Amino acid sequence: MTDQIGIPAAYMRGGTSKGVLFDKKDLPSERDQLTKFLLAVMGSPDTRQINGMGGATSVTSKVCIVSKSDLKNVDIDYFFAQVSVDDAIVDYGPTCGNMLSAVGPFAIERGMIKAKELRTKIIIRSVNTESIIEADIPTPNKKIIYSGEFKIAGVPGSGCPILLKFKNIVGGTTGKLLPTGNPITEIEGVEVTCLDVSMPIVMANAKDFAIKGNETSKELNNNKSLLNKIEKVRLLAALKMGMGDVSNKVIPKFALLSEPQNGGTITSRYFTPKTCHETHAATGTNCIAVACLIKNTVANKIAKVKPTKDEYKVVLEHPLGSIDCIVQTSSSSAISEEKFIQSCGIYRTSRKIMDGQVYVPKDINYE
Repeated sequence: MTDQIGIPAAYMRGGTSKGVLFDKKDLPSERDQLTKFLLAVMGSPDTRQINGMGGATSVTSKVCIVSKSDLKNVDIDYFFAQVSVDDAIVDYGPTCGNMLSAVGPFAIERGMIKAKELRTKIIIRSVNTESIIEADIPTPNKKIIYSGEFKIAGVPGSGCPILLKFKNIVGGTTGKLLPTGNPITEIEGVEVTCLDVSMPIVMANAKDFAIKGNETSKELNNNKSLLNKIEKVRLLAALKMGMGDVSNKVIPKFALLSEPQNGGTITSRYFTPKTCHETHAATGTNCIAVACLIKNTVANKIAKVKPTKDEYKVVLEHPLGSIDCIVQTSSSSAISEEKFIQSCGIYRTSRKIMDGQVYVPKDINYE
C-alpha cells in the first residue's frame, strides 16, 4: 500500500515544448480538483519544480488532456493547461501549437485513432480556442515513427515531420481579428497591434522598447525594466481587447518585432508573457505571420509584405533560428475582412520520452 496514486500518462516533447499528456477519462472532472492535481503533477508552485514533472520553465510546464471527440467531422478533442512554475495557478485559457505535434501520435498510441497506411490525418479540436487543426502524421506500416531527417530550430537532432494546418483560428479568444477595432492602438505612447489569430498577441516594434530586437532570450530576461514595461503595456492592452484583468493569466502574449537579420520575413522576440521564449510558439507564429499580411499593423510595416496570392510563406526569425508558416488567404482584396485568413500551416516534430504512470499524493491540498 502507498499514500500515492498513479495515473496513466505520457511525457512528450512537442515542437520546442515539453509536457505531460493524459487521457481525459483518467483525470478529475471537477475543475478545482483538476487544478490541484496538475499542480502536484508538475511540482508547482516551485521555481525548480523539483517535486514534479515540470522543467522549471513555461515551455516545459505544459499539460495536454486528450479524448475522442463527440463532434461531427472532428476526431480528437485537445484541452491544454499551462501550469505556472512559481504560482499555484493553472491557466486554461490559451492553447499550445507546439504540443499539438504530440497530441496526434499520443491519440494513435492510446488507441483513440486507428493509424492508416503511410499517412494518417487527424482532425483535432482545440477545446480552449475552438480552432480546428488538421495533423498530417507519417505512419508507415500503420505505425507511429518519431525518427526522421527533419530539423526544427531549438531542438537538437532531427525527427519525423508532422504538418499542422490550423483552421478557424480568427478571434478564438476575443471573437475578433482586431480586438481593439484598429490595426494600430496607442498605449503608454507606444504603437501596438492587438491581433487574435490562434493566440491573442500584443505586438510592438522592438525599437519602441529601446532594444534592437536581435538580443538573446537570456539578455532580454535579465532586462527587468524591459519586462516591467512589457507587462504594463500588456495589461492595458488586454483591457482594450475586452479581456479584462489578465494579471494572473498568460494571454495575451507579447511580441517585440524587428527587421529580419538572415533573409527571413520578420524577426520576433516572443514573451510568454513574463519571460522571452527561447525559440517561438507555433500559435504565436501563426498570429505574427498573419499580422505581416494585414495592412498597417506593426508587423506589416516592418515586413513590408504585399500579399498577391492565395498562399504566402512567412519566415519568422527567432533567437535560435527560424520557423516557416504557410498562410492561406481567401483573396488579396479581403485584407480587412474576418474571413481573409483560411489557414496557417507549420511543420513540427515530436518525441515520446516516457510512457507509464505519474504519481501524486492521495490527499492533495494547497489551501
